[in-house]
Amino acid sequence: MIPPTNGQGDASQGNQPGNEQIGFLARHEWTLVGLLAALTFLVGCFGYAQMMTFTDAGGPYTWWDAAYSSFRLFIFEGQEETAGWPVYMQLVRALAPLIVLYTAAKAVWNVVEEQVALYVLLFHKRRFVVICGVGETGFRIARDYCLNSNKRVVVVDNDPLNPLAAELKNYGAIVVCGNAMDPLVLLKAQVIYAKELFLCTSDDKANIAIAKNAERLTRRLSDTELSGLEAIARKLEPAVGDMPPDVSLRCFLCVDSPDIYEIFSVHSFFEINSSRFAIRLFNRRETIARNIFRICAPDLYYRPKSRADEPMHILFIGFEALVREMVLQAALTAHYTDFRLPHITVLCESNNKTRVERFRHRYPHLDKTVDIHFVYSDPMTITPETWHEVQTSTRFDICYVALGHDVESILAARRLNRLRRHGGLRPLNLVVCLNQQNFLAEIIDDDFDPISMDKLGLPDYEPIEYFEALDETISIDIIVNEALDAMARTLHNAYVNTQLASGGSSRHNASVIPWSDLPVHKKKANQHAAAHMDVKLRIANCVATSIDADEPAAHFPPDDLMMELLAQLEHRRWMADKYLAGYSFGETRDEDRMLHPDLIPWEELTEEDKEKDRANIRQIPQLLKLQDQKVCRMHLSLHAEQQG
Repeated sequence: MIPPTNGQGDASQGNQPGNEQIGFLARHEWTLVGLLAALTFLVGCFGYAQMMTFTDAGGPYTWWDAAYSSFRLFIFEGQEETAGWPVYMQLVRALAPLIVLYTAAKAVWNVVEEQVALYVLLFHKRRFVVICGVGETGFRIARDYCLNSNKRVVVVDNDPLNPLAAELKNYGAIVVCGNAMDPLVLLKAQVIYAKELFLCTSDDKANIAIAKNAERLTRRLSDTELSGLEAIARKLEPAVGDMPPDVSLRCFLCVDSPDIYEIFSVHSFFEINSSRFAIRLFNRRETIARNIFRICAPDLYYRPKSRADEPMHILFIGFEALVREMVLQAALTAHYTDFRLPHITVLCESNNKTRVERFRHRYPHLDKTVDIHFVYSDPMTITPETWHEVQTSTRFDICYVALGHDVESILAARRLNRLRRHGGLRPLNLVVCLNQQNFLAEIIDDDFDPISMDKLGLPDYEPIEYFEALDETISIDIIVNEALDAMARTLHNAYVNTQLASGGSSRHNASVIPWSDLPVHKKKANQHAAAHMDVKLRIANCVATSIDADEPAAHFPPDDLMMELLAQLEHRRWMADKYLAGYSFGETRDEDRMLHPDLIPWEELTEEDKEKDRANIRQIPQLLKLQDQKVCRMHLSLHAEQQG
């Protein structure tokens, strides 16, 4: 959760005594200086009064005279002859001007601090990051860099009173106040010398405009400057194989609107990957949904093994943007060895009918990937009879709750679970997806449990988990160093090498090109394939672990039967991905018309095409090895129970 924005710092630092002391001094600096100045003045008044009482100066003295004399100490006009003064007055005489000098120095430093810090960045080229927009996303990314990396952080925000920006300043970030759409502000933030640039304002169009300006600014780099950056990169990032180190400014552009994302993702600008500038689009809700289906995947609660088992059935509460992304994730990943479409029920208010129509229009082949239907009823006011009918009409294995507001999601989950208990219905696992003030879960309901990998260990009386979407997802590891992207690149490179070895070329296959030249939608296709790898491993009762783990590596797939099951499963997953991308069946492959001849059942594939899917399964251990991982047998009780 976001820490309080009152200067108290991060809760994780509060356990360290040194940090507590520093934080206290930082928060109360001027209060302490003021108290010290007042104490110095009062002691000076008392001292002068005492000395004036015993001094023959030709007339009576008043307290005003003592106060004036004490004040003169602060303007460097104290008496020159101080012989015989008591020790405390000697101390006051020295302390008063020091307080003035400290105050003046701090005032000057507050004026020039930003400029000095930005100038120092010139000595940290490619070792700092710039973040434009200090909202919930920008704050978390900046805080993560401040606490968990050795890179300097510069944040740009046009609100001088933004409390999150002030909080980041306490973490050591440099705050630049200004409109990031202004190229001069970007130049002031030294963007062209940064390693990463994050564009996460609340306006997608503004983020795109900032990216365009940043790319134009990188063109100003001279060949000499670029050579200098390459030299720095070689020290910081050793070359991998024959590939030189990456010296480009890596721009992470947040585009949340699906309409804007669809329009601009196919633009040539978003395929730039040069020695000066590289851009990557990311959608917060898509990233969150993908992470939810990684940590709280449906098959962690139930997984059908054959047509003799009940089919997977997922219940979604609400139809906000996050739920729509989770429906797509279910369509892409919820495929198991029963070889049936995952069943999805969406419970939402009737005012979502327009959203439903637009969603179906955007994905016309959705029904080929999932069996989905909608129940229009307000989850906050649903009657016990309607809820009983929904739950008894079919078996739900998992329910994801994600309404427009976190309070509504929490209350809806509590109410539905209470109705379930009162109706004597079977337990239903609920995952409440929290987007905003995640601490509400702990305040409103103490029965909420943190996310656990042992899903069968949840109590039947209160099987509710809450997923802190932003805190679990918005981080350096997820946005920047995401393992999924690395595996996606590895998958693509393996595919290209296989195609080239068999005589293929880019003339006959548009996908036989380097990863950097791959269109955005094809990069996403590789990401989807990588995301389903964990599902395949769990089906075989395996898991990917570090190559240095003590567990011995397991043979994968374990036998020929599992090989055939997983190969067939991979084909179904691939078809779902193609259908959601807009492809249809065609006798000949046509990328422009989005036609593909392999969009047919497994049984109708040629043996050569089936072998391609088998090869994809066989290469999983080698692909994991390239990511410093290996396949091991799974020992979780959950999966032992599921597999019988």
